[in-house]
Amino acid sequence: MAKLFNNIRKQLVSEKPSVNRTSNYLKYAIGEIVLVVIGILIALQINNWNENRKLKLQEVSMLKDLQTDLKASLLEFNRIIDENQKIVNYIKTIAKYLEEDLPYESVLDSAFGKITAWSSPYFTFTAYETLKNKGLDLIQNVDLKKSIVNLYEFEFAYLVKDYDQSEWALAQSITYPISNKYIRRDISSNIPLSRPNNYEALKSNDEFINMVHMIIKFRESGIIFSNRGKEKLLSLIDEIEKELNSR
Repeated sequence: MAKLFNNIRKQLVSEKPSVNRTSNYLKYAIGEIVLVVIGILIALQINNWNENRKLKLQEVSMLKDLQTDLKASLLEFNRIIDENQKIVNYIKTIAKYLEEDLPYESVLDSAFGKITAWSSPYFTFTAYETLKNKGLDLIQNVDLKKSIVNLYEFEFAYLVKDYDQSEWALAQSITYPISNKYIRRDISSNIPLSRPNNYEALKSNDEFINMVHMIIKFRESGIIFSNRGKEKLLSLIDEIEKELNSR
């Protein structure tokens, strides 16, 4: 560009061009400038197109990784719901036998063995943590982004932190102390089996019966929250699938 202006200047200085000739030089210079500007704009446009293309490829890859993690977490939901429901059923059996004054049966060995047990959730956060590091704005679909954040930051966070930590607090403050007082564990068995020190006395033991009902209520609320989270997870998997199919 500098060379062009120098040539024009030399021509103007060395000669005494006519007005038309000067006008032609100016038109030529302006034309060259316009071409250079257009070239720069085209280059920027191509660069932006390439960057957007890279971001879209990253987004698709990220959505696929999220989908894989969500399917793993779906298996985890199925596991904790199934295991906690079995535990609730065992504890309800204890309540039934105590409150209906039924004779002791061997099935209670397994039921008493589960009285301090519950299944904690272990979800997969790898893809979501990667997405947060890259920036949540990588997901262009605003509604989809909201669904992703809601599932991980609220549903998963509640079950992993609030609910599971409450289970630990209940176990340490109530379940372990009371069950250790009234139940003897069978340490010779490979499966959790326990038997009360005095089964007949437990039938009128309000402290123990209240604990049993507290566990049932607490565990059933956890199952409700888990089923709610599972439904939102399934909905998110479907949203991601639709988004990927639209690309």
